[in-house]
Amino acid sequence: MRLKIILTHAIVVLLVGVLSFVIVRSKLTGADDIAATKAAAERGASGAAGVMQLQLLRAELWLAEQGGGDVLRDRLSNVELLQDKGRREKTTATLDDLKRQATDAKSIFATGPDLAAVVDASGKAVGRSDNVQAYAGEDFGASYPALMDALKENRAGSDLWLDTKFSHKYLVSYAPVKDKDGKALGMVLFGWTLTDQSIASVADGGAVLVVVEGGSPKVKAKANDAVATAIAGDTESALKDGILRALKSGADSAQGGTYVAGISALRNIGNGQNAALIVGKKTTGISEHANDFALPILLATAVGIVGVFIAGWLLGSYVTEPVGKMEETLLQVINGNTNARIQIEHAELGGLAFRINQLLNTVLGVEEDDTDDEGRPSAPPAPSHFQEALSVDSGGGDSSAAAALAAEPEAQYYGRLYQEYIDAKRANGEKVDGITQDVFVQRIKGMEKDAAAKAGKPVRYQVQRRDKQVV
Repeated sequence: MRLKIILTHAIVVLLVGVLSFVIVRSKLTGADDIAATKAAAERGASGAAGVMQLQLLRAELWLAEQGGGDVLRDRLSNVELLQDKGRREKTTATLDDLKRQATDAKSIFATGPDLAAVVDASGKAVGRSDNVQAYAGEDFGASYPALMDALKENRAGSDLWLDTKFSHKYLVSYAPVKDKDGKALGMVLFGWTLTDQSIASVADGGAVLVVVEGGSPKVKAKANDAVATAIAGDTESALKDGILRALKSGADSAQGGTYVAGISALRNIGNGQNAALIVGKKTTGISEHANDFALPILLATAVGIVGVFIAGWLLGSYVTEPVGKMEETLLQVINGNTNARIQIEHAELGGLAFRINQLLNTVLGVEEDDTDDEGRPSAPPAPSHFQEALSVDSGGGDSSAAAALAAEPEAQYYGRLYQEYIDAKRANGEKVDGITQDVFVQRIKGMEKDAAAKAGKPVRYQVQRRDKQVV
């Protein structure tokens, strides 16, 4: 029984503990759905890069059309004439007009360019919008090799101009200005100032533009301060390393620290420089440590099971020990010791033991008038023939018999009563081996004392056989 109690409760505690662990762990794991977060970051970075490259491609195509026109061709056909102040002013006016046309072309450009310039075949600036003289003769080709590559290959292109010698950082698109034979005379270019606002306009979700310099990603523009700080700072070194590895391998995402970053390399911009748009999504980090948070549940479950074993052992002992004593006593009675009675004090089983003792007294024919600790009668109400035996107290019986009983010496009375009781039991075919005279006399004296207290007179008994029963 003890083992059943322990195993039953241990299984319940184990099931509850394991189920709690699984539920809590699943909730914690779902708190950061890394796969979904990574997919969202990748979509954000890809979308931002797509918008940026589409705008630059539109600019390339539009500038290619302008580069085939007569106005720019005439400006570059004789470079010497461009040194003339009047010629430069006309070139500036032409570029200013070109900027206005681009600004008005809303279906092509999201915003008008901040810079328009023309470079000759050597890559040097020969004209710029708003006539900034400081850049007349500036060797853009030397600063930006991708521009010279496009000029030599007579094709359009785009680039990131981040040279500190320049007044601003620019996203640039350019196209060749061709002579009538299709030969490149120079380049016409548009530039858009690279700012945090310009990045925000292409990135829904806060992209960050980074360029790898000196083996580390450097933030050039940002629309998400937190991600930019994480990339630029030292607290998220794992994120920086992940971005570098992703750029080298061509991966679309990286994970480090508390961030998942979507990465879209700008491979069609410039001369293959390592630039990329990063969209970072911060995670709580809970999912990575879900087991650490949920493990105490299993530890508590183990403690609970140990507690079940201890409590089950104590509870089992509390029940099984008195049951064992009851079984042992009943076995003694079966083996002939009819004087044996259950002697236990137990809150739950004491009543049962008392009733078993009553049953034994009734079956063995030993009357007992006693009460338990709660004042309950220890024996069922006396049968009618027992009441008749007490009728002498009220004067309704044989007075001469009562007088004879009263006059009989005590030792002789008890010995005779015992012998008559044994003889009557044997005459009924009942076993009397377990009924000793001492126990019998002790019980009769107790019954007489209780009966005398109720009747107010001395009481003695007679043995009679009625209905095949000894009374």
